[in-house]
Amino acid sequence: MDEMMQEICKYANGTHLEVVWNYGECVLSGNIDTIYETNNGLDEEEEGYKEFYACAFRVNNIIVNKKRKAFEPDTLIEISIENQPTQIMLQDGTVIWKTLRERHANT
Repeated sequence: MDEMMQEICKYANGTHLEVVWNYGECVLSGNIDTIYETNNGLDEEEEGYKEFYACAFRVNNIIVNKKRKAFEPDTLIEISIENQPTQIMLQDGTVIWKTLRERHANT
């Protein structure tokens, strides 16, 4: 399990999160729905096949959407190494995870 998913797994389903993608171009608030194991869609025999854990995230509110992506409240999106956000925070603003680049930018 990757570092980001290890941090998300510390919190129960239903925990409220604020998730930031592309350094603030997209910010969504919502809740952890479930954690599950998945893969990148390739056949096991294909080169590049990988398995990983993901979080189904239920969108409650679209805070910022500069790219005009098609997000709707009460829909699920995947948080994973295949759709990795820049930063994840709890409702009180506590940062529980951020990209390595983001960690170095703040030191």
